[in-house]
Amino acid sequence: MKTRIRCLLAALLATHVAPMRGPALSPSVALAPRRRKVKPYVLGCAAAGALSTCVSHTLTLPLDVLKTRIQSDAALAGLSLAAVCRRIVTQEGPRALLAGFTANGCGYFMQGAIKFGLYEACKRRIFRELEARGGDRRKNRVPVWVASSACAEVVACLALCPMEATKIRLVTDPLYASSTLGALRRVISENGVTSLWQGVAPILVRQVPYTVAKLAGYEVISQRLRNPLAAGVLAGSAAAVVSQPGDVVLARLCGGSAQARLTGVCALEDASVGAVLASITSPMQLFVGLCPRACMCAVVCASQFFLYEALRPEVVTSS
Repeated sequence: MKTRIRCLLAALLATHVAPMRGPALSPSVALAPRRRKVKPYVLGCAAAGALSTCVSHTLTLPLDVLKTRIQSDAALAGLSLAAVCRRIVTQEGPRALLAGFTANGCGYFMQGAIKFGLYEACKRRIFRELEARGGDRRKNRVPVWVASSACAEVVACLALCPMEATKIRLVTDPLYASSTLGALRRVISENGVTSLWQGVAPILVRQVPYTVAKLAGYEVISQRLRNPLAAGVLAGSAAAVVSQPGDVVLARLCGGSAQARLTGVCALEDASVGAVLASITSPMQLFVGLCPRACMCAVVCASQFFLYEALRPEVVTSS
C-alpha cells in the first residue's frame, strides 16, 4: 500500500514539474521573458519622468511667469528680473507669480511621462536594431540619442500643447479666467476644441530643440561628470540657448499681441510664425528673456534629472 501511495505522489509531482523540465521552448516563447522585462522598465521610466518633470516645472513656475511677462509685455522688456518681480507683486499680488499653476502641473506631468517613456523605448529599440545589423553601438550613441529625443518630444508636445497655450493665456492676461477649467471652457466656447492645438507648431519649434539639447546633452555630459545635478545644470543652460528663439515666437503668438491679451484669443488666428519673425527687427529680439529662462532651465533640468535618476528603475541593459 505504501508503495502505491509513493508511486501516485511521484506521478503527481512529475505532472507538475515536467513542464518546467521539458523540452526547450520555441524561440518566440523563449524570448517572451526578455520582452516582459523591457515593458516594466519603460513604464517605470515614464512614471519617473512624469513625477520629475511635474515637480521641477512646478518649482520654477515663478521664473517662467516672469520670463513670459518680459517677452509679451513691452513695458517690462527693459527691466531687470528683480524689477519685474517687484512690479508684478506690487500691482497684482504674490499669487500672480503662480499664474497657470494647475495647467502647468497637468501639462508637464503628461509631457514628462510621454517624453521619458518614449525616449527610453525608442533608444533601446534603435540600439537593438543597430546591433542586429552589426553597427557600432558606441560610435552611434549621439545620433541615436538625438533621434530618440526628437521623436519622443514630437508626441509629447501633442499632450502639452493644450495646457501650455492655456497657461500662457492665464499668465499674460490675469483677467482671462479664474481657473484652468474656466480658461479651457472659454477657449473651447470661443474658438472650438481644435484651437487647443493651434499652438502646436510654435511649441514644436521651441520644445524639440530644447528636448534634444537637454536629453542628448545630459547623456553626453553625464558620461564625464557622473553627477546628475551638475550635468542637469549644464544641459539645461545649453537647451535654453538653443530653444530661446522658439520660446520668444511662442510667447508672442499666444500672448504677446495686444489683441491676444485683451481677448484671450491666440494670435495664431491672424498671424503665423513667419509673420512674427518678420516683425522682429534684430536677432537679439529672439533672445529677450534669455537670462531668466536660462536660470529656470538650469534649475528645472538639475532637479528633474536628479529626481529621474532616483526614481527610475535600474537599467536592464546598458545604453
